[in-house]
Amino acid sequence: QSHTLNHNSGHSYDVNNVSAIADIARLDTERIISFRDRLVANIDNFPADIVLSVGSTPSLFHHTNPPENTKNMEIHPGNYTLYDRQQLWSGAAASEDNVAGRVIATVIGAYNNPHRVMLDAGATAMTKEQTPQGGWSSLGGYPQLQCYKMSQEVTLVRSGDSDSEQQVSSILPLGSKVNLLPNHSCLTAACFDRYYIIDDPSNSFDTSQQIIDVWTPAKFF
Repeated sequence: QSHTLNHNSGHSYDVNNVSAIADIARLDTERIISFRDRLVANIDNFPADIVLSVGSTPSLFHHTNPPENTKNMEIHPGNYTLYDRQQLWSGAAASEDNVAGRVIATVIGAYNNPHRVMLDAGATAMTKEQTPQGGWSSLGGYPQLQCYKMSQEVTLVRSGDSDSEQQVSSILPLGSKVNLLPNHSCLTAACFDRYYIIDDPSNSFDTSQQIIDVWTPAKFF
């Protein structure tokens, strides 16, 4: 039977300073080792080789050179396979190209005064999780545009420049497909019952990309 001591470095999500995240990783490792040692010293037959589970996505790459007495240590970065806008802020994801989890949406409305367009993906697709950058998500490849308002089923997009009179519909005509970067990929992924996998070295997320696999998540446990 396997046993684990688990520590989640949730506070690493509150900083985006490399040295601060490195300190969090170091202290988390030291504290869980100290806790294990106290359990071993005070509880009869407590397994000294118990697995120690630490870390988070922001602190993943800072858990280096663990002490020799931590041979049974594992790291649990929750969403490093997908990343999201939170991880862009924290620095875990170096750029937008590192964010593999996207939601494809369609432009279904265009409006003037003010200039904006509507997407068919709202809170039931993206959730209303927020990030330090603000906004409900962002559009891949369009840093000048802002997802500024979201309801249950739709999201409104406008120019990120408040002084701009640029017509967003000239950039994203009706029927256009866009890829949205979620604020929190774990919550967004939970909104769907299947994930379409593409092999896209260009990171364009073009809808012409061939789907090479379909993943079905384990849900409702």
